[in-house]
Amino acid sequence: MDKAGSLQQQLVAGLAAGIAGGLLFALFMLGEPIAFGKPAGDAVGGMFGGIAATVMGPAAQGNPAAPSIGIALHFAVAIFWALGYVYLVRTQPQLLRRPWLSGIAFGLVVYVFMQIILITAGAYHRPGPVALLTNLVAHTLFFGLPVALIVARSLDRTISRA
Repeated sequence: MDKAGSLQQQLVAGLAAGIAGGLLFALFMLGEPIAFGKPAGDAVGGMFGGIAATVMGPAAQGNPAAPSIGIALHFAVAIFWALGYVYLVRTQPQLLRRPWLSGIAFGLVVYVFMQIILITAGAYHRPGPVALLTNLVAHTLFFGLPVALIVARSLDRTISRA
């Protein structure tokens, strides 16, 4: 396989993994407040408005475009992380042997770095035990794991031949 084809396959794997992981993460994080009686519109506006506010500042919370901006940012960050995982797999192909374990570990890394970003942005709030558990489950099982499984399935044959 030529280098361009390999790069194309890597990009496709990263994009697919980022979109899938971002979608599963968002559905899980939105499902939790909805399951406890919060209206769906409030849950969507709160989560994605909060993401937009992290970048745009607190004034974004009142902006009607904030949820749309938050959705775009959420998926851009998810794709960025998934492409980072693809790069990691290219440099450490042994990660493909145990995608379940590497995906959960990757999700923990993503969680820690995202908390650092929130601290840097001045948007960090220390989570209570339930919120911490919810975030850890979301990052490991609903983001890191799907990313690792999709990337492993997409790239396993390509990397082993290279």
